[in-house]
Amino acid sequence: MFALELNHISKAYQDGERENLVLNDLSLKIGKGEFAAVLGPSGSGKSTLLTIAGMLLSADKGNIIINGDNVSDRKQKEWTKIRREKLGFIFQNHQLLPYLTTEEQLKLVADMKPYKTKEERNKAVDELLQELGISNCNKKYPKQMSGGEKQRAAIARAFINRPEVILADEPTASLDGTRGRQIAEMIRQEVKIRNTAAIMVTHDERILDLVDSVYRLDYGNLLKI
Repeated sequence: MFALELNHISKAYQDGERENLVLNDLSLKIGKGEFAAVLGPSGSGKSTLLTIAGMLLSADKGNIIINGDNVSDRKQKEWTKIRREKLGFIFQNHQLLPYLTTEEQLKLVADMKPYKTKEERNKAVDELLQELGISNCNKKYPKQMSGGEKQRAAIARAFINRPEVILADEPTASLDGTRGRQIAEMIRQEVKIRNTAAIMVTHDERILDLVDSVYRLDYGNLLKI
């Protein structure tokens, strides 16, 4: 059983009188513990693919299957619950809340999928911050942190609810080469430790040695390379 399956996904947008086919009968399967990268030029549909996989946008055709469960035809209210409980998101810009400390941000997300006790939740937060090397940032606000620290905090936020699938949109784009590689290494580390599936959309081919599988999206078609 795969953690995530996209089966025969198609998506088109109307551009005046012309229909622009962004995703063309695309299929993708990602296993547990697999870290996959999707490459492609700007405008190739990478963000659309990730948005559909994250159940933030409906496909025109095709199915999304998470851990064997076809979620494509669920109501929007159910999609929200699935996103909260089964998916984790890492964005190019960390999108941390400026008025919460790192620790508070993680606890806020953790409470959306309740742990059995607050003690269990707090322990999970502390362990994750330690794994990512930012225990010293637990009481810091985003404005007090470096770009790399903020991106690590964003990774922690994505993993805190033990999601089944991580979706990362250009997570290294705003960082220099060294820090970008560190972030990719940390995502890989958490994917392997937690046996989580992850898809990373990226332009950064320097970090491809860290992923398990690489796909290229162009003209609506997805090819494994």
